[in-house]
Amino acid sequence: MTKFLNHFGMMFLLFIGTSGTLIAQEVSGVVSDESGALPGVSVIVKGTTTGTTTDFDGKYSISADSNAVLVFSYVGYETQEKAVSGNKMNVTMQSGVALDAIVLTGNRAKPRTILDSPVPIDNIGLDEMRKTGQPTIDKMLTYKVPSFNSSTQAVSDATAHFDPADLRGLGPSRTLVLVNGKRKNQSALVYINDTPGKGEVGVDLKSIPAAAIERIEVLRDGASAQYGSDAIAGVINMVLKKNVEYTTVNVKSGMTTEGDGFNFGVDLNTGLSGDNGAYLNFTAGYYEQEKTNRPGAPGTDALIGVYAGDQTWGDWLANNPELGMNVGQPELKKLDLFFNAGVPFKNDSGEFYTFGGVTSRQGTSFALYRAPYWVGDPYNLLHEAGSDYNGFQPTFETDVVDNNLTAGVKWKLFNFDVDFSGTYGRNRIDYDVNNTLNIDLGANSPIEFAVGGIRLATRWRI
Repeated sequence: MTKFLNHFGMMFLLFIGTSGTLIAQEVSGVVSDESGALPGVSVIVKGTTTGTTTDFDGKYSISADSNAVLVFSYVGYETQEKAVSGNKMNVTMQSGVALDAIVLTGNRAKPRTILDSPVPIDNIGLDEMRKTGQPTIDKMLTYKVPSFNSSTQAVSDATAHFDPADLRGLGPSRTLVLVNGKRKNQSALVYINDTPGKGEVGVDLKSIPAAAIERIEVLRDGASAQYGSDAIAGVINMVLKKNVEYTTVNVKSGMTTEGDGFNFGVDLNTGLSGDNGAYLNFTAGYYEQEKTNRPGAPGTDALIGVYAGDQTWGDWLANNPELGMNVGQPELKKLDLFFNAGVPFKNDSGEFYTFGGVTSRQGTSFALYRAPYWVGDPYNLLHEAGSDYNGFQPTFETDVVDNNLTAGVKWKLFNFDVDFSGTYGRNRIDYDVNNTLNIDLGANSPIEFAVGGIRLATRWRI
């Protein structure tokens, strides 16, 4: 009897130990489909709240009883139930679940933003910028970089020909603009009108032809820590083309839905390359645009204090509800010439490089309209004698020339990268004010005035 009890006790203890081992079983494996591993597959022990998901390699690990059932589910695939049959269980999911709708939140295309650097950097290629349909670099960036803005300025004197650009809502002077990593000279114009960047000076982004650019790099966060206080808003680096396989000619044209603002542009980009890695890239471009006009119809002139129903000028306001204004983009003609060249050293330990270009731009914008109750023309300088005088709108005729040149050499020195270069940049603005008069000069007043010009020349050595 004692032997029987001892034998029974041993069997009972063995049974308990075996049951404990089954309960603590760790099951792992890989979940995949016909294309490979599936990350994010839900794995749940049926009838419990115990679960996990597969990692990026499709692997999972979960604690389950030996008689448990694992449920594998994933959007777009049939849910599978598998009884635990060992420590290793690999599962192949079968597609076939119909979905009412598919929402695409990403794709496998190369991302525009580089995220594996200490701070994110936007890297935008020329083809991507041209898809915006915009004619100039500043407008292209407005449609590609959410924190960048450059909008058309109207009735703002010479500022209308520059359209101040800002990054992250800060002023134009807070953004550092580079070409091939070298500082681009600013424009000579101080924005003094009630426009973005009032009281500041920015870079003339219209002076860089899109056809010469290979890509644009935009750095925002942490830019001032690397480049200084003039990069508080960020850095925009325009990388010029080097070697090109084909000579390209692009022609573009368009107009607004209102039938005005017709624009036309053509550019050419070509290049030469040497056997030793030398290169020469050349770009030429021409662009012109006509004015647009969106004056609205205020019907009253609060600036002067003349309102509809005025006994003297009420009829004129009724016949001219737009107050004679021309409000919109200016007329513009622009010519660009740019180059980028480099010659490696014979021992391939360095390179001599140079790049630069010149842009010539002429334009016409408009000032505030001089209504007949504001400025008179008693000597018939701007209207014919005997005809109705309806006032006049002065024009700003600008002539902008922007040129820059960089030359330098870079080489290896004691495992250091050495880059020594010199940069010269110059921006010149001459403008006239036409279709106006000086009432103090009376009948001797001219109707065209040479207002003058301003220059800004900068030099850097790095």
